[in-house]
Amino acid sequence: MSTGFQTSEPRTRIVVTIGPACDSAAQLLQLIEAGAGVLRLNMSHGSLETHQATMVRIRQVEAECGIPIAIMVDLPGPKIRLAGEVPEMIETGSEVTIIGPDDPAVVDPDVLSIDVRGVLSAVKVGHRILIDDGNIRLLAIAADEIGGRARVRCVVTSGGCLRARNGVNVPDSDPDLPAVTDRDLELAHAMTKAGADYLAVSFCRDGDDLRRLRAAVAGDVSQDGIAPGIVAKVERPAAVANLTDVVAASDAVLVARGDLGVEMDIAEVPVVQKRIIAAAMSAGRPVIVATQMLQSMIEAASPTRAEATDVANAILDGTDALMLSGETAIGRHPPLAVEMLRRISVCTEAWMDEREEPEAATRTLVEMVDPWMPAIARGARRIASDLGAVAVLAWSRDEYTACLLSRERFRVPIFVFTDDVRLARRMRLLRGVRPVVTSAITTRQEFLRTAALVAMADGVARTGDACVFVHGSGRSEERPTDAIGVLRIGDEPGSSI
Repeated sequence: MSTGFQTSEPRTRIVVTIGPACDSAAQLLQLIEAGAGVLRLNMSHGSLETHQATMVRIRQVEAECGIPIAIMVDLPGPKIRLAGEVPEMIETGSEVTIIGPDDPAVVDPDVLSIDVRGVLSAVKVGHRILIDDGNIRLLAIAADEIGGRARVRCVVTSGGCLRARNGVNVPDSDPDLPAVTDRDLELAHAMTKAGADYLAVSFCRDGDDLRRLRAAVAGDVSQDGIAPGIVAKVERPAAVANLTDVVAASDAVLVARGDLGVEMDIAEVPVVQKRIIAAAMSAGRPVIVATQMLQSMIEAASPTRAEATDVANAILDGTDALMLSGETAIGRHPPLAVEMLRRISVCTEAWMDEREEPEAATRTLVEMVDPWMPAIARGARRIASDLGAVAVLAWSRDEYTACLLSRERFRVPIFVFTDDVRLARRMRLLRGVRPVVTSAITTRQEFLRTAALVAMADGVARTGDACVFVHGSGRSEERPTDAIGVLRIGDEPGSSI
């Protein structure tokens, strides 16, 4: 009995964006085999029907490979994008006019249209308009209204190539745009009913933005009772200012460096990334670092040295997961990009394991409510270190046990057994966790026998090795994980405890 994970499976998780370069069943299987555990559907591109069809394919491939796969649905939010036809290039020093969605469509290389209402009325002379994560820069030199429709005339201060649906930022302006739009709610309802494991909220400003979405989709949860996790994408200065509230209201946090580096001074982004990771770890929330991780691999077969170092540094900072965007969605080498993240993760984690034991995790939001489970997780970490255990084994019917074990940053795999596939999928975002879906386990002996077989089949454990286990004693429904112990793998797995 094997989980299907690789022996050299890194503890750092890999999130992969699905797009036209990798959305066939065969390509999805290649990504999973290369190390992808969470597949992201970017709702800013493509239709709802297209994404729903992709979800069906993902579930078919999941059944084929036998590994739980999480689906993260990334809601567009009030993201401003170019609309309609765009010129291939705009030259530095030229002038262009920006119009809104209420203006009649114009095919003119000197006119660019955006797709969000209420933006241009907030742009004043002297304000910057940035396109494609700031690669193209415009400066407003005139702003007026024609027939109640705002238009802005700009000079191009830094030109370049344009693509349809390029993102647009107005960092000097303050348009009154909701974090969760009507379109977001429509997509969230549909994708929750379709079985999404995570919903990512773009451009959130505070925890209330996340709480509103959570409440909105509560009625869409199917009979299994598992609601999608809410991922806070931190990409606005307001979210950084309200970081504690944002993290507390989320189930996971995403460091969205693309828009973050446009909305604020790019020189601040490295330090802000570290702050966000630290805040998420302290609160017991998994954290994802995203944007341009291996950007050059959109075209090249290998990354730059700087990109490889950037990936390693995010792992050293403590991130749970790394996310690929254009590298897989539209890139030339999607499986190679995933494999490269896996290799860098394995090498970085091996070096980390040679260093002194990492410091114990700080108190979390969960600890403030219930000290038992965090204490058991810390105890498991200490026992595993003292005994040189090769794995941690857990049986759980909730995600808190897996979250808290992951937070302890074990140097060995954490096998979490559950009879709920939806929970297993959610665990694919947690650093070091290898979820295993099995039939319901009713006794401690059955759990240990099953766990030992899996650890041996995956090549993690051999006869005589020690494993630390945690599970519920069954004495209290309100405290399901309240037991800890040591299993020594015997000649007959599970027979020697």
